[in-house]
Amino acid sequence: MGRPLLIVGLVGLLMATGVAMAAPTDEARLPVTMGDSATTTAISVDEVVVERGDHLWKISRRHVDSHSPGLKIAPYWLRVIELNAASLRSGDPDLIYPGEVIRLPEISEQP
Repeated sequence: MGRPLLIVGLVGLLMATGVAMAAPTDEARLPVTMGDSATTTAISVDEVVVERGDHLWKISRRHVDSHSPGLKIAPYWLRVIELNAASLRSGDPDLIYPGEVIRLPEISEQP
């Protein structure tokens, strides 16, 4: 019995705060391709959508391994953090949410 009230209350709160909500008939279309891993959906070569269980190190490692196996991940991971720090919903690179879009910098060979 408590759930319908909770949902109605949440919808009312979202509407009162001006958060946009999609109608059940609205469609969102993105060009999506599935990579080797089922945990990350690629939007383009340089962006991924965060899936449940992802973190920036895992996303960085997966991207580096698929493009330049053997390349050190830590320097690339730091570049991913730097590129996305201002756009993360939480503002904290250790806390990313499913559905967020993470931009990936170009992979360059390291010494």
